[in-house]
Amino acid sequence: MEIGLENCGFKTSVCVEIDGDCRETLRQNRPSWKLFEDHNNRKPGDIRNIKPSEILKLAGLKPGDVALVTGGAPCQPFSNIGKKQGKDDPRNGDLFLEFVKIVKGVKPRAFIFENVAGITQAKHAEVVEYMKHQFDGLGYGISFDILNAADYGVPQQRKRFIMIGLLGDKPAFPLPTHFKGTQEWKKFSLSLKGMPTYVPAPWNTVASTLKSMDRKLFKRRDCLGMQHSEEMKKRMGLIKQGQNFKVLPMNMRPKCWQTGKHQGHDTFGRMEADKPAPTIRTAGYNPTKGKYIHPFEDRGLNTAEMSALQSFPAEWEFCTLSGRPSIVSIGRQIGNAVPPLLAEALGKALALQIKKSSK
Repeated sequence: MEIGLENCGFKTSVCVEIDGDCRETLRQNRPSWKLFEDHNNRKPGDIRNIKPSEILKLAGLKPGDVALVTGGAPCQPFSNIGKKQGKDDPRNGDLFLEFVKIVKGVKPRAFIFENVAGITQAKHAEVVEYMKHQFDGLGYGISFDILNAADYGVPQQRKRFIMIGLLGDKPAFPLPTHFKGTQEWKKFSLSLKGMPTYVPAPWNTVASTLKSMDRKLFKRRDCLGMQHSEEMKKRMGLIKQGQNFKVLPMNMRPKCWQTGKHQGHDTFGRMEADKPAPTIRTAGYNPTKGKYIHPFEDRGLNTAEMSALQSFPAEWEFCTLSGRPSIVSIGRQIGNAVPPLLAEALGKALALQIKKSSK
């Protein structure tokens, strides 16, 4: 998220990141950013063991000095993929409480909280209600919605829950910069009621993104892809854009695919070139995990292509603590990220509102 925010004037004072490989990536790409590294027998970057006062001390700031706090609790407890145990998930379902803790102690002028769209399901309603109640008590106006990253220039249909807060006033989300098509935009523009008329650009597509990539990126150490068997390539060759494993004859399907009962609608699917990509998840390099077959070639995406479809800048390099490139680690770093272009759109909107509210 911070990559997008720096493009609209925000300076990152402190990062709290529990994933060691992510921390190494941040060190290598942004050595000036301060990473919270705790050596008092506590796991580095575990927000549950970090006090707001410690973050402020590292940043050299006091409560109220901070313009913006951002955070995204792990999505698995609320995701449509998995057990969806919500706040009761022992893996990290209560981390939204830690975000509230940090905002309460740091007292920023604004904040951004990101999670999967599943957090809005009825069975998780108390999570959003709790956050609203807490932030209201701290004097923040709150807005929240499900935003599609494709509407902000990201070549990917990635729908995420975004909550924004502004001290002393209700914040507004940015208007879309991109849109699906003319008819959809006309319907949306009718709801603006007096807002300035403008026409957004069409959605960015898989084809335009992949074709514009510098081929030198494919020679970098952090560009990795799966090695497919000849049998797997033959299966891919039978699947057209928009189709998935269900078009394969039974004798070409693995046993686990023959019933289709345990497969998603996008399993082993080929991307559609003239549309944004589907959500790039952590295993976006593996065609058996989603609609991740390359639109023009019989192979899965490589990590450079995943990064581009997440709107990372081309110069951003993915690292690991071991120093050895890992497709699993790089895929995880890409798939768990907030697309920088979405973050930039949110940052621009909030920067203007922070400035206005400070007058």
